[in-house]
Amino acid sequence: MSQIREIIEGWANVIKDQFDAVDPVTKQVSKRRLELCNGCPLRQGNVCSPHIWGYDIISGDKKVGCGCNISAKTLSPSSRCPLSKW
Repeated sequence: MSQIREIIEGWANVIKDQFDAVDPVTKQVSKRRLELCNGCPLRQGNVCSPHIWGYDIISGDKKVGCGCNISAKTLSPSSRCPLSKW
């Protein structure tokens, strides 16, 4: 159920962002997250690809991308990177 909440939260903020109505703190966090995503091997366009793997920077475990839209995921304060980068 928490994943559904995160998805709704992220997409709601994407819509709010179109009207410049996203909380400034959330917007700043999203920008930092996007900077980290830009160089990530899991990124395919604007998707965290579930077909590509990388290593969790904390555990060292091999993991695949979550399949989320990166713009929406980074705007969801409760979401986490599958590789623990944020």
